[in-house]
Amino acid sequence: MKRRAQNTPYFFLLISFLAIASITLTVFSQGQNKASSIVIHDNTSAANGGENATDGLRSRFNSALQREKPCVETMNDQDIRDAIQDERERELLEGGDPDAALRAIGERMGASLVMSVQAMPGPGGTTVYSAFVMDSRTGRTVARATRSENDVAESLVRQLGPYLTDTCKPHWTGTIRYNNDFNETKQETDGGPAHSTWRNVTREKTLTSKAFTMIKATFLPPAAGDSTGSQKARVVHRVQYNAEQKETTSGETRCREPGKNPYFTNFSQDYSEIMTQLGQGVETTPVFITIDDDGTYTIKVNAPAGTMLGKIETSRSYTGCPSEKKDPTNETIPMPEGRFTGTSFEAEGKVDPKNRSVLAGTQTSPDGKTKITWNLRLVRPKGK
Repeated sequence: MKRRAQNTPYFFLLISFLAIASITLTVFSQGQNKASSIVIHDNTSAANGGENATDGLRSRFNSALQREKPCVETMNDQDIRDAIQDERERELLEGGDPDAALRAIGERMGASLVMSVQAMPGPGGTTVYSAFVMDSRTGRTVARATRSENDVAESLVRQLGPYLTDTCKPHWTGTIRYNNDFNETKQETDGGPAHSTWRNVTREKTLTSKAFTMIKATFLPPAAGDSTGSQKARVVHRVQYNAEQKETTSGETRCREPGKNPYFTNFSQDYSEIMTQLGQGVETTPVFITIDDDGTYTIKVNAPAGTMLGKIETSRSYTGCPSEKKDPTNETIPMPEGRFTGTSFEAEGKVDPKNRSVLAGTQTSPDGKTKITWNLRLVRPKGK
């Protein structure tokens, strides 16, 4: 492994996404504008197993689709969740224009067909599967099936045949993801700062540092001039850094109260400082794939630089002499906008001789803090 330089309400959003079709006036024709991608959404209730209940059905459908219509790509609920996370800004999540945000998500995903799948209890402890496919441009249902996993998958692919493209330029589809997690805590105990009225003082300090880096490259449909060795992808580079410092100081302090002799009493002083930084960079850039004669391959992703925003939150509290009583204070200070640098990483693997159109694997660093996963498929016309 090589590396250089360094509760969205989605069900509501999906229903709204499907509802967009009701206001779209584009007329679907089997003879033109054939679909090259399908979004598959699971609609199984949690009581019936949720998303996991239709894993087999979705897998069988993908296999049948790759056999009959290899130029057609599929996207699932995780792709939808990722699209929502990427496209919706905080203000939209908190009450902006949902239609505008969802149109952006639909455009980003670029799919004109949306399939809903569901698992339900059947007679004698069996499971019955149902699915329908909607043309999101017209709101029309273009395919529907109910029965076993295999029956539903095969039936849907047959019904969808006239609506799906048979032509495409060979290209990769899929996602490469890089995650790096860093978490460190340091603790220290000392006698605290020098103070003329304190004695028997103990200060406990804790410093916690957390850093997270995520890089995700999602292949885009090929443009003119693109090759399978340098196809463009949408690369998202996110970073997050948190540093929290806590200090608790306790001991005895000398009090001088009006009308009283000086005396010592217990005191406690707490201080905390939390620095939070968030950054993101997004860029469309080539991902480089090289495959050697022996099947060994390398995937290289370049991640963009980005904008960094942050804030520092502090809090203080003190208890001791009555005359020194203070209310707790809290303060938030925004940090100046900054930049973080771009980086790159490489993943290496070996092609399965029985399935040379798939590159998939996982790499984990020896310390377990860095993980790279990839699942790519070479899309090309049937028989090529």
